[in-house]
Amino acid sequence: MARKATPKPTPSDKLLDAALALAAEKPWPRVTMPEIAASAGLSLAEAYDAFPCRAGLIAALVHRHDRLMLQGDDPSLAEESRRDRLFDAIMRRFEAMRPHKAALKSMASGAVRDLDTIFAAGPALLTSAKWMLRAAGIPADGPIGFIRAKAVLAIYAAAARAFMRDDSEDLASTMATLDKALKRAGGVLGGNSSV
Repeated sequence: MARKATPKPTPSDKLLDAALALAAEKPWPRVTMPEIAASAGLSLAEAYDAFPCRAGLIAALVHRHDRLMLQGDDPSLAEESRRDRLFDAIMRRFEAMRPHKAALKSMASGAVRDLDTIFAAGPALLTSAKWMLRAAGIPADGPIGFIRAKAVLAIYAAAARAFMRDDSEDLASTMATLDKALKRAGGVLGGNSSV
């Protein structure tokens, strides 16, 4: 059987990969768009077409991790509780982030001082929370969906802090933090119901 051809990386993919590599080497605030473009083998015009600012690049990185999380969907969990399904979805997202943890640490610490990134990442992360809910089979639309997404964002933030410090092979500390946060938010998410 013929193998599927690997899709050619887009300029956006090249820029994201270059940004991750550079952020792993030095503090994110010192990484410039011209440097990212050069590392990606692209002109400044091509970089601008993909991401007019670094904040857009960060938002695209959030979306990349969402996509990887969604690709790992496990239909066998359909009968599990909402909490268990959400636990699985969030852990899949951390697994997608794991190869670039050093870069993500650099980006996260640098973003604190970058208002453009904060304003761009906020909506991207809220959208991400809605997709985590959807991946778990939990309704994420309307006013209740918005409240759930805000709750998931708080859960994810607590677990992400643990994830950034967790160098264990099995991410035990991350899982323990995530499990505790999910238990606290059970009512907002609809309890342990499987529907």
